[in-house]
Amino acid sequence: MEEKSTIPEEIMTFFLADYGKTLLIKGTPGSGKTVFALTLLNTLKGNGVYVSTRVDPDTLYMQHTWLKETLSADNIIDATQPQREQTAASKEISIKPLRYANVPDFLKGVYTRTEKMEHSIVVIDSWDAVASYVGYYEQKDLVALGHNLCDFSRRTSTKVILIAEYAGQTPLDYLVDGVIVVESDMYEHRRVRRLIMQKLSGCAIKNPVALFSLNNGIFQSFTTFEGVEMKIEKPLISNPIPDPGDTRFSTGIEDLDEAIRGYGKFNLFEGDYRTYDILARAFAINSLNLGKHLIFTSTTQNEFIANIASYVKEEYMKNIEIVEAVNGEIKSAGDKFIVFINLEETEDADDAVKGVMSSVSGPGCGVMCFGGREREEMVPFASTHIKTEFISGIPCVYGMMPRTEIYALDISKPIISLTPIV
Repeated sequence: MEEKSTIPEEIMTFFLADYGKTLLIKGTPGSGKTVFALTLLNTLKGNGVYVSTRVDPDTLYMQHTWLKETLSADNIIDATQPQREQTAASKEISIKPLRYANVPDFLKGVYTRTEKMEHSIVVIDSWDAVASYVGYYEQKDLVALGHNLCDFSRRTSTKVILIAEYAGQTPLDYLVDGVIVVESDMYEHRRVRRLIMQKLSGCAIKNPVALFSLNNGIFQSFTTFEGVEMKIEKPLISNPIPDPGDTRFSTGIEDLDEAIRGYGKFNLFEGDYRTYDILARAFAINSLNLGKHLIFTSTTQNEFIANIASYVKEEYMKNIEIVEAVNGEIKSAGDKFIVFINLEETEDADDAVKGVMSSVSGPGCGVMCFGGREREEMVPFASTHIKTEFISGIPCVYGMMPRTEIYALDISKPIISLTPIV
């Protein structure tokens, strides 16, 4: 599995104790519960066992190809209650199914498979199916079933992770040690996934909501954004990324270049300024190191310039110019220049844009325009239209033109990367 897959810190802390704990993961179908549970099983230190009541081991490996490297067939318990036994002749692998007709049989079967393991961890996918197979439908029976499971966890010092196909509250929420809700929602007609930590007994929950992705079939949550500044003592001035074409400019972020094919002549950004500022810095650094000239239309950009200086070759810092009047012709020191304009700091936005656009007729010139919010009148001018948002504490971007899914920005390292929220 890729090393970048992450589990929220609070959940890892929750499982540090050596004694048994029970964690309930719930959510609607397709929200990402199983992938999260499998990733968690792979990340935790211990001997993991996956009890599947929905799919047989062959199908499980087929759906999650990375699982073969992290979870052996011996640690997968087939509890699908199939009508006939699996055979080596008809299956790639042969695993004896777990047969049970009641709760004691089920728990005994699980214990038999884990009793010789140290620090055993059991994922039961799904708890609803187990209750159905043993004929528990009444509320009092389900409560008794939950008590039995929690007691099993404590007595055997087994960490038990339950997956449930619902999002509402039930008595089981009060019995288990931890409760997590996994959500899949839509934002601007694009997929957004959130993990909500409702309860983690004995563990402080610093950030109860975590944005995550299932990119490449692996759960990856994102660390809450603490601030734009990256404290780096000796910044590395890396080689700039070439422009993708004569009429397109590299964004300074390889992942973003791939998603939108670089910036165009007039690039309109709407939404959260902090996220735009991250993109603007990456673009400014890359453009300067390519030998381009930058023109800023506001004296408030002095801080911005100071923040990018350490990442730019010293000889190129002279290619920065600040002008106060944006309504007239902008004079540049070269024939390839980029104008940065913030319409939130401009009194007459229409005149400012027209004045800037009249000065960037050359093929090597472009405009980075932050419009704030609701700048529909500017959209017809845009060759690239990007939305910037903070979603659950994470800086995110998505393209309106060209259209893209939502990407989470990882700025923990000098080289910014993007992960699609899929």
